Amino acid sequence: MSEAQVAAPPVQERSVADALARRLLRVENAAPRALMPMRGSLLLSAIRCILSYVAIPLLLPIAGWLAPIAAPLSLAVTVLALVMAVVSLRRVWLADWSKRWAYTGFASVLLIVLGGLIVLDVRALV
Repeated sequence: MSEAQVAAPPVQERSVADALARRLLRVENAAPRALMPMRGSLLLSAIRCILSYVAIPLLLPIAGWLAPIAAPLSLAVTVLALVMAVVSLRRVWLADWSKRWAYTGFASVLLIVLGGLIVLDVRALV
């Protein structure tokens, strides 16, 4: 094939907000990819919730010896959940999904909540 026969990919116009979000998430020049399943993020979130809101509160009164590991365990799981939330947000933007802004709003609230939980866990450790 000659150079004239090779078609260049179409240039997609992006809004200023789209360009800023793509730059912030470091996906600005990436080619769109298929939206991968988010099962890992959801599974980790479910595990974190079960540990944070069910297992730790129920086990602490029963087994007082678990108290020293409660905050570090919660902190580790929360930081991991935060990382997974950012990874899933990047996946949505890499896929150029039509509902990326709605998901970004949801993920932003989630990141704020997780950030607050990290602050609480760090305060419990200090």
